[in-house]
Amino acid sequence: MTKTKTPRWIQLLLAIAALAGFTGLCQAQTPPINISFDSGVPSQFYDGGSPNNPGGYVNYFWQSTNGPDGANSGCEVYQFDGTNDQEIDPAFNVSFNTAQYQSITFQLKIDPGSGTIGNPLLSFYGNMQLSVRDASYSWNGEGYQSVYGPAANQWVTYTVGLPANVQAAHLQIQLQGGAAYSGPVKVYIGNVSVLPPPNPDILEATNSTVAGTWQNYGLASSWDTAADAPYINPVTGAGPTSLAPAGSMEFQSSQPNGYQGGNFYTSGFNASQYQWVGMDVYYDGPTTPTNDYAGFQMAIVNSSYSWINIGHVNFTAGMVGHWTHVDLPCAASGVTGALGFAIQSTPGSTAGNNPITWHMDNFELWSPEVHPQILSLTKNTTPGGLEMAVDGDGSANEFDQEGITTPSATNNVANFFWIGQEPATYAFTLTNFPAPAAAPGFEAHAYVINGDTFANVSQSFSYNETYSGPNFNAVDGIWFEVENGTNGGVNANLLWKTNAPNSNMTNGIFCAITNLASANGNWALNFTSDTAGTITYNGTVVTNFTLPAFTTDPSYSANFQPTTSMVQFGVWKNDSNTNTPGRNDNQSAIFTSVLATNTTVAISDNFSGSSLTASNAWQIAEYYQFAANRTTLIPAGTAFWMTWNTSQSGFVVQSSTDLQTWAPAGVTFTYIDGTGTNTIGAIPSSTLPAGGADFFELLK
Repeated sequence: MTKTKTPRWIQLLLAIAALAGFTGLCQAQTPPINISFDSGVPSQFYDGGSPNNPGGYVNYFWQSTNGPDGANSGCEVYQFDGTNDQEIDPAFNVSFNTAQYQSITFQLKIDPGSGTIGNPLLSFYGNMQLSVRDASYSWNGEGYQSVYGPAANQWVTYTVGLPANVQAAHLQIQLQGGAAYSGPVKVYIGNVSVLPPPNPDILEATNSTVAGTWQNYGLASSWDTAADAPYINPVTGAGPTSLAPAGSMEFQSSQPNGYQGGNFYTSGFNASQYQWVGMDVYYDGPTTPTNDYAGFQMAIVNSSYSWINIGHVNFTAGMVGHWTHVDLPCAASGVTGALGFAIQSTPGSTAGNNPITWHMDNFELWSPEVHPQILSLTKNTTPGGLEMAVDGDGSANEFDQEGITTPSATNNVANFFWIGQEPATYAFTLTNFPAPAAAPGFEAHAYVINGDTFANVSQSFSYNETYSGPNFNAVDGIWFEVENGTNGGVNANLLWKTNAPNSNMTNGIFCAITNLASANGNWALNFTSDTAGTITYNGTVVTNFTLPAFTTDPSYSANFQPTTSMVQFGVWKNDSNTNTPGRNDNQSAIFTSVLATNTTVAISDNFSGSSLTASNAWQIAEYYQFAANRTTLIPAGTAFWMTWNTSQSGFVVQSSTDLQTWAPAGVTFTYIDGTGTNTIGAIPSSTLPAGGADFFELLK
């Protein structure tokens, strides 16, 4: 009898099909972790390294009475002299992953007879923070704050947010004076709880302080007590209820075509833990009767105060005069330390010339309470690299471009241009680039942009670093472009502009390679002198070029010898009104390497790390209209892509060859798909076992 061996990838698919319906493999809600001090010193409690200097003392012990839960509850007690030793470091052994939790609470009281620091009327006790430490004792201080005396002399519950994706082995509280106390200090520590994200998490649904924190960047906002949306719990369906105080945020855009916006702050949250941002929207309509209903787009404000767009809403006639519930993807933003939300008006069919008014209420974060299932396992057929895609908004956004920009810290001190710094090269390697017939006009590019001269026209250099169309906004720059021909072939072009803000680059050297069937390969723009160079394809010279002698221009140093500059690599849809609208919707290409170098600065990357920023602190660049992060890292050595139907973080993929022994499957890279509701994870070839069979399960 002849034995045949089924290819491994088929068996993998069969295993997934069997496990997909086995709901016991994952949990809908992560249980809290509680550490109590009611029954003696817990085995996981220890001192995390409090100093004990000559003449001083630090000691700790368990006390069976007067804990936070009453006279018969216990607590831990720390005592230190406060003069020679001014710090304590209570610590607890734990085991959990912070991706599954949102915050930590702990209860602490300082004996009123303790010594203080500074003004005795304030009874200042120093500063306190908490660190979530992994097995190697990493340090990440969270919730740093001053300990205010009048509140601290009774049991106080402190709540601290969690860092993202830490496999926690230790929790450590640190309290230190920074100066000598007026006497010995006694500190009591009570219950510690690690809490999962609430579901739903109502952020500022009925609180008029939302409007109080609004930062206006052209979009007026106020609190309207007369317009209030009934609240329905999106998880349980309970309601409607009336949440007090009544009211909602009112937005008035006098000119939607200007993309007027602003942002407000909420209590901090980890957006990666929730599938949806929900809200209720009431559209008052345009002030002038028209069919131009316009709309808005929404972003999450991250810890760097950048706006990470999560989606847009187009108003319709059916939304006029009615509350409509809207859900936008949340976890897809990738933001772990969110500060709040940004709202920006968007134009309608007549370019948004009519003022509009709308209301928003009941901002909430939520996830469906279902057992996530593994949906599919797909063999990876693309090489490792960075995929860049344009949007699919057709005639509504014909000029979308997306990209990445060199690190901000480098841009602030670097001159990436070539003049006086030859040899200089700007290069990228493409694969999976669509054929000219499939995507005529679609292009990949490298922009080299002067950062100094933005100030000459009152524009922000930092904004343009994360905007994917700086070639138009810039005063001075060059543009190296590889473009599909509209009648076949590939074009390799070099364009530039000087002293020309808010305009396209039209000066250029254009080279059509009519017999080239694909743009896949390595492209390089090489300068050998201030005025001469070559364009090469896979190392072969495509064309020699000669530029104007910019050095004879009295202002050339302001054009191409800046003190701040940037390089941006990206793709451009390049649809225009004269062509077929939407012809290049959703097109993409993979960059397997990029390079920008001269005699003073060099940036290169082959995107082989575990994240986009593994080698360089690349900045994501997005287009202003329907903005979103459309870059996807494809790790080298990816064998399969696994998809499961939730965008919540905290799930772990495990594998087994016999359904008896399970171990992590090595899935360290994940991203959210275009729907905003599914997670896709990369299974590396290195973790696949020999023998042709592998089974997977999804755990939380």
